[in-house]
Amino acid sequence: MPDKRALLVAAAILALFGCKEEVEEPELIRPVRYIEVESRDAARQRTYSGVAKAGQESRLSFQVSGQVLSVPVSVGDVVKRGQTIARMDPTDFSLQLQNAQATAAQSRAQERNAKATYERTQALYENQNVSKQDLDADRTAYESARAALSAANQQIRLNQRQLGYTHLKAPEAGTLSTVDIEVNEYVQAGALVATLLAGEQIEVSVSVPESIIRSISRGEEATARFDSLGGKTFEGTVTEVGVASVAGGATFPVTVRLADAQDIVRAGMAADVTFKLSSEEDAPKFALPNSAVGEDREGRFVFKLERTTDGLGVVRRSPVEVGEILSTGIEIYEGVQPGDLVVTAGVSRIYDGLEVRVPPRPGSEPSNVAAVGDGEPPAPEEAP
Repeated sequence: MPDKRALLVAAAILALFGCKEEVEEPELIRPVRYIEVESRDAARQRTYSGVAKAGQESRLSFQVSGQVLSVPVSVGDVVKRGQTIARMDPTDFSLQLQNAQATAAQSRAQERNAKATYERTQALYENQNVSKQDLDADRTAYESARAALSAANQQIRLNQRQLGYTHLKAPEAGTLSTVDIEVNEYVQAGALVATLLAGEQIEVSVSVPESIIRSISRGEEATARFDSLGGKTFEGTVTEVGVASVAGGATFPVTVRLADAQDIVRAGMAADVTFKLSSEEDAPKFALPNSAVGEDREGRFVFKLERTTDGLGVVRRSPVEVGEILSTGIEIYEGVQPGDLVVTAGVSRIYDGLEVRVPPRPGSEPSNVAAVGDGEPPAPEEAP
């Protein structure tokens, strides 16, 4: 009997619990991080690495081949216009000049003799003492001797120039950045002897990809930053824009002339050059953080935030067309407009139509608020 009573009590307890309604916990609405879209100049900027150089860089070389006799300069020397850079042994060229002068002397004597003969024959012909054929022959001999003398004089001038080429002089005042030959070395004509840096202004040479070369024009502003100078920046102007690619590649040369950099910047220093690209109708007008753009089989997209009431909102998926990835974010061609609120965190963990809590200030990130997908929100404080 006691066992039967116990079973009845147990059955009543089970029936009581079975009839109790289950209590549903309310769905947790999480806050979300977002920014307000605005047109930004950063979306139209590009930064590329370049190398500083002098405004004028001359690669000096001999125009004749020979043995180096002296090199009275060194790397880093400041030279004046016309100062000697190097001398070549002039012996062979001096002998060639002397030979040309001797040939010219012989041709001059032959020209005088042919001229005198022609003048006598001409006088005899006027008295009808010689034939027309004799006159023509002596005139031809005289003209040939005169041409030979002219050629000999031209050879003298050529040998004089070659002799002068053995003395290499600085074409402008400047600083020698390289000296590439040694005394007694045999150098070929055209081989690099020294590099002369001249000109007061410093330039930076940059290689720009073909995708934006049409957006850069002469006269536009640019900024060069030098890490070797503690991040110091200089304003500059685009002076040259290449019309052909570098070595058949996909980049084009661009030259930026810097202002007030000649006393600090040295040729060969690395620089990061930022260009402010010219405006185009099809150019991207916006830049968003990389974390704001998602991608799946349907393409790239962002989540726009639509405010509702009481600090709540709903996220809506919006497809976008993107451009290049910049240091400041990713370019957006289509899909957003100024004033749109775009989610910037947890894009892979939310979905279209999700209700979220909106922070009180756009772009703010309260210390006690976690973005969607960044983890659980803080537990509410217990009442005292």
